[in-house]
Amino acid sequence: MPGQRTDSGQRGPGDEISKVTPEFRAVRGYSPDKKTIESLRELGFTTAVIAPTRGIIRGTSALIALAENDPNELVLKSDVFQHIAFETQDGDDGAYPAALMGAIATVRQRFFDAQHYILDQADWHKKPQGRKRPEFDPSLEALTPPAEGKQRALFEPGSALMVDRAARVARELKLDFAIVSCGQEWRRPDLAKETGATFIVPVNFPNLPKLPNEDDWEQVTLDNLRAWDWASENPTLLRQQKLDIALTTYSLADKKAFRKNVRQAMDRGLSEDDALAALTTVPAKLCGMDKQLGTIGPGKIANLTIVDGKGYFDPEARVRELWVDGRNYHVQSAKEEAKKDDAADKDKEAKDKAEKEKKVAELKELQSKRVARSPMEGRGAITNFGRNLDRNTLQVRNVTVWTCGPSRKFENGIVQFRSGKVLKVSHGGDAEFDGAILTYDGEGKHVTPGLIDAHSHAAILGAVNEPTLPSTAMCRIGDVVNSETRNIQDELAGGLTTANLLHGSANPIGGQNQIIKLRDGASPEGLKFEDAPQGIKFALGENVKQSNWGEKFTTRFPQSRMGVPTFYRNRFTAAQQYLKEWKAWRDKVAPISSLNPDILPPRRDLELEAIGEIIEGRRFIHCHSYRQDEILAFLRVMESFNVRVATLQHVLEGYKIADEIAKHGAGASCFADWWAYKFEVYDAIPFAGSLMRERGVLVSFNSDSADLARRLNTEAAKAVKFGGTPAEEALKFVTINAAKQLGIDKRVGSLEPGKDADFVLWSGNPMDSRSVVLQTWIDGKKYFDRDEAIKRADALKQERADLIAKAKKLAKLGGSGGDGGGDDDGSFFRVSLEHQFDGHERHCMEGEE
Repeated sequence: MPGQRTDSGQRGPGDEISKVTPEFRAVRGYSPDKKTIESLRELGFTTAVIAPTRGIIRGTSALIALAENDPNELVLKSDVFQHIAFETQDGDDGAYPAALMGAIATVRQRFFDAQHYILDQADWHKKPQGRKRPEFDPSLEALTPPAEGKQRALFEPGSALMVDRAARVARELKLDFAIVSCGQEWRRPDLAKETGATFIVPVNFPNLPKLPNEDDWEQVTLDNLRAWDWASENPTLLRQQKLDIALTTYSLADKKAFRKNVRQAMDRGLSEDDALAALTTVPAKLCGMDKQLGTIGPGKIANLTIVDGKGYFDPEARVRELWVDGRNYHVQSAKEEAKKDDAADKDKEAKDKAEKEKKVAELKELQSKRVARSPMEGRGAITNFGRNLDRNTLQVRNVTVWTCGPSRKFENGIVQFRSGKVLKVSHGGDAEFDGAILTYDGEGKHVTPGLIDAHSHAAILGAVNEPTLPSTAMCRIGDVVNSETRNIQDELAGGLTTANLLHGSANPIGGQNQIIKLRDGASPEGLKFEDAPQGIKFALGENVKQSNWGEKFTTRFPQSRMGVPTFYRNRFTAAQQYLKEWKAWRDKVAPISSLNPDILPPRRDLELEAIGEIIEGRRFIHCHSYRQDEILAFLRVMESFNVRVATLQHVLEGYKIADEIAKHGAGASCFADWWAYKFEVYDAIPFAGSLMRERGVLVSFNSDSADLARRLNTEAAKAVKFGGTPAEEALKFVTINAAKQLGIDKRVGSLEPGKDADFVLWSGNPMDSRSVVLQTWIDGKKYFDRDEAIKRADALKQERADLIAKAKKLAKLGGSGGDGGGDDDGSFFRVSLEHQFDGHERHCMEGEE
């Protein structure tokens, strides 16, 4: 972004982002360490890949022979992979990127830059006259091989859902790729399978914790126990998905545990053939060295591993010697063991061996049987008596129907659904549909459309904000949708079916939104609301000028309220110019061919591309706002660019300028009764929504809270209490009005024929705080049933008890379920990215106030 380039702290040419160092080459700094080489040879390794470990785009690795020789002779391949990790930081230094979505955006932008760099350099060398010489960029030079498909990119996603995102980003960028396993693909094996990638799999299984008190087990979560019990089965699970795997010592705190942990994986189903391939042929092929390594054959490098006893996969068998590049190496541990054997007392040795074998057998039997169940069990659409309702008809009869449409509210109603759509809404006096395979008699019950939250952060992986730059329009919430958070189940229990996932309010121009349906059990892509209009988060006020961020955050523009409109003009003017450049290029190539290589296209800028879509009317603005003076200034700036704002979010002083908002055509998505929680909201009142509705503004109520989203029905009821809004109109605040603001009202928001079968069955009047949700349906499929939820909770409670019993028994036998897991108890208690924020509030300024 112009004016936002920072000093990366590196000497010489390079990328402005310090975590982007693709030009780094591990081979350049390689200095053989005898102790490390010997420790790997003791495990039977003859070659190893040395890799960079810091940053997002980290640089290239090298394949090294584990011999004792001149470094030049040890390098078998200098640039094996370009390493990419979705690494994040806390953002305290203000450097972009700090959030997961920013890391992904960085990878995407840099590879688009590399593609343009290739074209730009070729164009200049072909016809240098009359044009500016392109600048040299070692970072983009280094990305040229993977961008052209000549070098494999190795992604380290860090979580089960990011495995899917890494594969999608790689395919978008047309990269040849492999993936470093996070060890938790068991959470979503379907997503791992869809990648079709080869996985490099660490065997860093977590150890059981040493708890000071027996009662402390009550504080251990089911997810921690599942992660511990599933860990050693993860390699097997990947092979069951028909994926090639290579095993690695990477991330093991104690590498001596490698063979023991591989044996544990084999006890959980990994075949000996697969385990052997994972240490020989698969890594050789992955490194592009299968003609030289991986098998014993004429002409291949003479690397051999010699093991005594029952073979390599018996952890008790000793690696006796290795041949590396035709040179023999005796393993030190084998020599020492031989000395011990000579001096050992034979009788005591035999007795100890028998006791040890008995204990090992008990441990093996206990460890080889998984108790943990798949987290996918009990999720997804709930079937009715085993019948699939996708293409058949169901009806709910004898209920009070709140249509939130032209038919309004009526009693003794019948609602019929077929193939995921509303078929008919009628009064009880009308003839019933006799072809329904399921009829639910809801006497005394109420049916409403599924509730819609116009402002949510409940299902976002990682940070809600990319807080570093004043414009992060290139960041996409769609990259970080969290399908695994329990917030989805909690919100389904409150009747929520659709949510607008928004970036936070740390920047004047934030990231792109993602509208989702709460289809529990679906993948992140499966949650996304198909063909919903694209949007983006903007913000005004204290947050964007960093008023409460602390003394370290006083240099980013803008730092004042008057600077915010200036910044908008700057970025929108830049986007206008960007659109003109692309139009001029298209006008040039159109008469010939859009594929004409002689006409260099402009550089693709993902930030300006998103803002350009706003100018073109293809992306909606959802703007966080409080004060009336700022709202008016913002609307006027947008009008100067012929842009209509879709919604003003929160809009606490909107009641003061309701006529102006209505004239502009913006919607108002506000809090029901939040006020006085910081200085700029002191004038907020609980009558605001009702007052704006009376002046012709399209009003919705939102949550901005994973907790509050569970009861949007009673939030809507506050409009009745405070503002005297009719109950039917108040319910529209969380149904059809929100749908209209998001541009999805042709599909959801009301019960009308042809719309999606998203509906909620309530025990009573939805405006009554005593009413509860009995069932929640999306697309004609039941995703929440109160009775089923109680049964599921009981099953989860029993699973946790069984896992604790297993853990206690293993601990008593002296086992851990894993060895060398990274940091002892820490690895056991590590919370997955998918569940990092379960049970926590998520709001606009999470982590910044």
